[in-house]
Amino acid sequence: AAANLPPPPPLRRKKAVGQEGMNAAFYIDRRKSKVWNYYTKLGDAYVECNVCKKQLSFHNSTTTMREHLVRKHSMRNTLLSQLKDDRVADADDAARDNGAKRPRQTTTEGGFHPGASCSEPRSDVIVELMLEMIFRDLQPLSVVKDKGFGLLVGFLEPGFALPSPAQLAGKLRRRYEVVKQRLARYLQTAPTVVVCVELWMSQLGGTYRSVTANFIDEEWRRARCGLGTRRADGDEADFGEKLHAILSEFGLSGEVVFCVVHDAAGSAAGSRGQVEKTGGWSDLCCAARTLHLCV
Repeated sequence: AAANLPPPPPLRRKKAVGQEGMNAAFYIDRRKSKVWNYYTKLGDAYVECNVCKKQLSFHNSTTTMREHLVRKHSMRNTLLSQLKDDRVADADDAARDNGAKRPRQTTTEGGFHPGASCSEPRSDVIVELMLEMIFRDLQPLSVVKDKGFGLLVGFLEPGFALPSPAQLAGKLRRRYEVVKQRLARYLQTAPTVVVCVELWMSQLGGTYRSVTANFIDEEWRRARCGLGTRRADGDEADFGEKLHAILSEFGLSGEVVFCVVHDAAGSAAGSRGQVEKTGGWSDLCCAARTLHLCV
């Protein structure tokens, strides 16, 4: 049926007089309303809903189209609140068709009508999901300043105000402290742990040391918990003290450490001495690293 309908009409052409009295031709697109994001125009008298594919009659007004979105698709109030100003545009178009003259409705800076503010509980959920995305996908905090990200969030939740990178950093730090406390309580259930120390190098050439705790928990599950990553300065003289300081952050005493496993075979002698001197722990080089050196 849509194939037999005539093509959409061309944009209405109007003539306006510029500030200097010269006639300037310009076009006015009647489909400027945001409700057209959910409809496709079929000729002069029909439109089709993009959600349910239902065809509606169109008489130069978007009222019926808005009511269909509310009744049939339960559109959110936060989105429909931005469509209420479309009635002003419809009234302006009707006034132009009748030759009447009426003053234009003013808009905010940038030409956009403000939408209803997002509720506080929903804003908190959106911020938490942003934090989840940032630390799971390793995104920078400055992602909230990217134009494309702002356009996406503005379309999905028009009334939501994006937080600043500094605000996200504070929330992320508080979330880290909460998770750290939970991990500390979980580690207290371990009767003994094996501490694993791994050295690795970043793409920029920096050397870092990651410390993990490995143990069997109360439900007989193998647990591997990251305790922290520090930059390795190359001086192993205080290796044992630094390791003891990391364990202390989580309330772990030296008595629960069964042994320390590391892959720094080149400095194994120095590390072993510091480990035994500081905590009296056994020292063991990684088996895979040892086999690699043998080969």
